[in-house]
Amino acid sequence: MRAFWAIFLFSIAPKLAAETRVTPNPNPAVPLAAVVQFSAPGYARATIDVSDGKHRWTLRYGNSHSPDKGLPVVGMRAGRKHTLALRAFDANGKTIKKSTLSHTTPALPAGDDFPPIKINVREPKKMETGFTLFSPRRAGGSTPAFATGFGMLVAVDDTGEPVWFYRTNSRISDLERRPNGNVLYVTQDFRVTEIDLLGNVVNQWYSARRPQGPAKDAIPVDSLTFHHEVDVLPNGNLVVLGSEIRELDNYFTSETDEKSPRKRQRVMGDEMVEFDTAGKAVWKWSAFDNLDPYRIGYETFDGYWFRRDFAGVIDFSHANGIVHDPSDDSLLINFRIQSAVVKVDRKTKQIKWIAGEPEGWPANLRDKLFKMEGGARWFYHQHSPSMTPQGTLLLFDNGNYGARPYNKAIPPNTAYSRAVEYQLDEKTRTMREIWTSETGGAGAVVSTAMGDVQWLPKSGNILAHYGALWPPGEREARKDWAGIHSNTNWSRIREYTHTKPAKLVWEAVIGNPKIKEPVSWVVYGGDRIPELLPAP
Repeated sequence: MRAFWAIFLFSIAPKLAAETRVTPNPNPAVPLAAVVQFSAPGYARATIDVSDGKHRWTLRYGNSHSPDKGLPVVGMRAGRKHTLALRAFDANGKTIKKSTLSHTTPALPAGDDFPPIKINVREPKKMETGFTLFSPRRAGGSTPAFATGFGMLVAVDDTGEPVWFYRTNSRISDLERRPNGNVLYVTQDFRVTEIDLLGNVVNQWYSARRPQGPAKDAIPVDSLTFHHEVDVLPNGNLVVLGSEIRELDNYFTSETDEKSPRKRQRVMGDEMVEFDTAGKAVWKWSAFDNLDPYRIGYETFDGYWFRRDFAGVIDFSHANGIVHDPSDDSLLINFRIQSAVVKVDRKTKQIKWIAGEPEGWPANLRDKLFKMEGGARWFYHQHSPSMTPQGTLLLFDNGNYGARPYNKAIPPNTAYSRAVEYQLDEKTRTMREIWTSETGGAGAVVSTAMGDVQWLPKSGNILAHYGALWPPGEREARKDWAGIHSNTNWSRIREYTHTKPAKLVWEAVIGNPKIKEPVSWVVYGGDRIPELLPAP
């Protein structure tokens, strides 16, 4: 009898080894994905043609993927049956495996676990093709962890239908897409994480002096925090926004009353940290050492760092963006509270120029300042600066306050947020506004926080994320800026043509702008990505 079973098992073993199967993604963080596994001696590459009856696309895999371990299938819509037509080839191009499989994806999460998405404007022929990948955030709930312990990335097609999403346990700010399809992101608990499209952690780093202590299975990097944004440098290193605390004497205690008593204060300043994949910090740049920490701005005393476990620490610079400019190997650093973009030479660490509100700068930096031509308004509390292929400066102008202490803030009903572009002349230190998404008036909105803007390379269009918006009517009704972050409950993502005037060709609304619900949604930022494919 034992001999019989031995012969029987031996006879079916080759068939089982050669079996092709599809299974749901083993990682529940990315449920709209599957894995196809098979054995194919001589395997060199494969394709999977995917169809849900309405959409068709092809996934291609090289020999960096092992079919025994599984080929990732991504880009599927929720709650649908998908047909997967597999073909595997050897090095000579000969088909060595051919199979047709089916996989049904789960429905989207219900209730407060997924943001409502509505498309109001859609002109596909005028849009940049691809998917919009963004980082939604939720607010409300019965505990702070409901908001801060929830992190999500979502990719949608031009109809607003999700084709991929990822869930983690800490609020996400910036995201960056690597050429191999992996995604880098920054979390509120001061980590930088790299995942593949199945949600598997490829690399993870954390700021070694963060209040939470060591992060499991992550590499420490010498910094107090990681916050807002990370960028990939040409040498393969990462550069991230960090922080340091210094105690300063005779410091301000108010941003509205210049004569208020001063005292010794614990102040947070930004630190730029470049580190290699092993976690070694190889380059740093300090805002304390290069800017004037006594040049405060509106929201210096807002309590941003209080809410991140740094009790009593106030904020003089509040960097929220850092991006490498390969044209001259420099870094663009965006300082929200300073209402300024600072360009720093990586080699010398010297400031090359400053674009921003011109008052209150120390004497040693005044020759670095640009002057605005043509009477255009300055940007305030801005986000996401970048240099376009034409050498212009593109950013998201939140427009909050419209002034710095101790000048009086503008009325909220005259403020508005926008994407804006400037022509820079570095020799004459002059700049002029050459394009804007809008000019205020009817339909204007105020993004009190966050925001993102991206130059789209094929169409030349501009993609703008309006991060945290007041409900309709509040901008017009507000008398001042008190508690400006307390009633933001929706976001919008817009694509504009790069024309004068700009034409709106796509708009996605995230959350419900009309009703202040117990749970609301906003968006930190994101990108238009041409395709959602695993590395070949």
